[in-house]
Amino acid sequence: MQRPKIVLCAIDLTDLAGREVALASEVCEAFAARLVLHHNVSSVALGLTRAWEWKEVHRDSRESQGEIERHLQSLMRGLPKTFPVEASITTGSLVPILLDLATRLPADLIVLGSHGWSTEEHTSVAERILDRASCPVLTIHDLSGAPASPRLRARPGHPPPEVVVPIDLTDASARVLDYAFDLARALGLYLHLLHVERALASAHAHDATRQRLAGMVPADLTGRVECHLEIGDPVERIMAFLCERLPAYAIMGEHTRDFLRRFFTRDTARQVLHRAPCPVWFVPPC
Repeated sequence: MQRPKIVLCAIDLTDLAGREVALASEVCEAFAARLVLHHNVSSVALGLTRAWEWKEVHRDSRESQGEIERHLQSLMRGLPKTFPVEASITTGSLVPILLDLATRLPADLIVLGSHGWSTEEHTSVAERILDRASCPVLTIHDLSGAPASPRLRARPGHPPPEVVVPIDLTDASARVLDYAFDLARALGLYLHLLHVERALASAHAHDATRQRLAGMVPADLTGRVECHLEIGDPVERIMAFLCERLPAYAIMGEHTRDFLRRFFTRDTARQVLHRAPCPVWFVPPC
């Protein structure tokens, strides 16, 4: 995997912003990465300002200059001094601007809050970013009762964070597994590899799939990776597993980008995006 050197954290002025920044901060501390906090003022004509360069046009937005400045400054004051931080302020249509900024930085990871499903009137920003981002995307839910300080890496005196990695045994799984294994090495994680079959014809097939899963575990991670085989609907079994284990986060692939399939069905990645009780680290197809 490309270990993050630049982390782009997209925030609004809701309570979720603090949890997003804490999540991004954990990544930056672990990898000595640069953090770029991004806020978009969507009600103003297209433009871009950087590093606190404010323009009069911001005064016409729903969020006043003072509100935005106070909010971002408060978030930045609470960050550790162990990695560089800057602020990026944009105006216009959020999704294309955020994707363009991620490309130009270039960002190795986007941290993004998810506020809910798409509807006929509103397309989820998180879904649209997930569809089009070329780098991994780490999402976090707007859930009550969720921890304010997520734990993404091992800490002295504490057990390693448990992370669930749902895989489907397609060719796309190899990239997800390589990414998850590298994160486990870098962050001291304990991984649960989870594969769900809708049905297995025989005990022999069940054993063969279990052996295949076990064979995917690198020798240097023996004892730090546990393999699980579940039977049933993939989304429901993944969700049940996440709700039972309550891991620190999940890592999964996002390899369905065909428009018609997305339009007519909810693929597994999007179901997990909106329903998971923990952050989800999505790995793009290439």
